[in-house]
Amino acid sequence: MASTRNIDRIIPDLQGNLERDLNTLVRAVLSDLSTKENSPVDTGFFVSSWTASTQRPRPDEARESVAPWSNIKPRRKGDQQNPQAVIEPRFIDSIPNFKPSSKVFIGNRSQYAARALASPNSQIPQYVQGKLRQLINTVFTDKPKLGVAAFGTGVRKKSDNVRFKGGGIGQFSDPSSVFVDYETP
Repeated sequence: MASTRNIDRIIPDLQGNLERDLNTLVRAVLSDLSTKENSPVDTGFFVSSWTASTQRPRPDEARESVAPWSNIKPRRKGDQQNPQAVIEPRFIDSIPNFKPSSKVFIGNRSQYAARALASPNSQIPQYVQGKLRQLINTVFTDKPKLGVAAFGTGVRKKSDNVRFKGGGIGQFSDPSSVFVDYETP
């Protein structure tokens, strides 16, 4: 026998789905930004310093004070070919679970984040303007559906308190139509 879901659970179910999708999105964005395809790489410290929080992440960490990057000499050539570079995302596993009502800030903790973002090797503006929208559309796939089913006019006998007369309006005026399915964009 098929089980049905209780309509009373719709709000907690939707909130749970939204929370799950939001946290999936945040982790996916952090994973994407923590790659040499999107973030500039010299020592790997900047690309490894992406984090998310309910407050703006402060660019307060010096590369020289965090191992293993403190032992890597920056080349500053801009070619992203430093063989010593280490890419190890440091904060992805420690970010909290965000609630749908939370403001979520994604930022970088390296002191030189502003310079790295402005680097010609930075693909972050392109990521935010292009790939991020696709990622949002992929992650948030639960689009609510509204289905309306009716036989004819839905009126079995003549009644004075029923104002609806006729078989529908516009494209719904076809009396043979039984089910109309709407999907939100």
